[in-house]
Amino acid sequence: MSSATAVVQARLGSTRFPGKMLATLGEHTLLEWVVTRVKGARSLRRVVVATTSDAVDDRLVAACQQLGVESFRGSADDVLARFAGALSGDSADVVVRVCADNPFVDPECIDTVVAELVASGSEYAFNHRPHGDGNYADGFGAEALTRPMFEKLAASPLTAAQREHVTLAIVDGSVPSRVHACRAIGVLARPELRFDVDTPADLARLEILVRKGPISLAATGVEIVELCARANL
Repeated sequence: MSSATAVVQARLGSTRFPGKMLATLGEHTLLEWVVTRVKGARSLRRVVVATTSDAVDDRLVAACQQLGVESFRGSADDVLARFAGALSGDSADVVVRVCADNPFVDPECIDTVVAELVASGSEYAFNHRPHGDGNYADGFGAEALTRPMFEKLAASPLTAAQREHVTLAIVDGSVPSRVHACRAIGVLARPELRFDVDTPADLARLEILVRKGPISLAATGVEIVELCARANL
């Protein structure tokens, strides 16, 4: 059986939305939404929040301690190196990348991407956004890489942009990989829906949805999509 570690990429120094991870959605911070939901994935044996060494992220590290989740601090710009540092000494076979701007990340979708990575014999699998053959709504899933693929990626000569965006070199083909796009069946096959938070306007939109639901920390992706349909959002 494969073992998997999730690395949650988070920081407070966002230029579009400073302090985003400690902003409140409903009754919880975005960080609490993400950490609580990721911890619910049965396929994960470890969850670590990878943040920066910048002073602005001292508050984020303190919030992680309050939530009982491990944190690691590294480069603000070389996010791939930050991931590698967070995984140092970790023997997991599978690396799961979670972007912390997805408050509705679904633990079942994380379990799906890990299972399909292994079953398909691929080196990289995703269901975090609609791309190529992938048809999931944007914001429920994650990316999963085999450990050898991650190590190959980390050792490759990449551009600054590719290191910042971690898996970009796989997506753009610079680092060849066997790629698997998870296909949603049923309710989650809604590629036109977007649930990530990049700006204050995105947060305000999701706040309306959370209040209408109401949506709890335990709500599934299916329940959230069905609520969107009922609320005509």
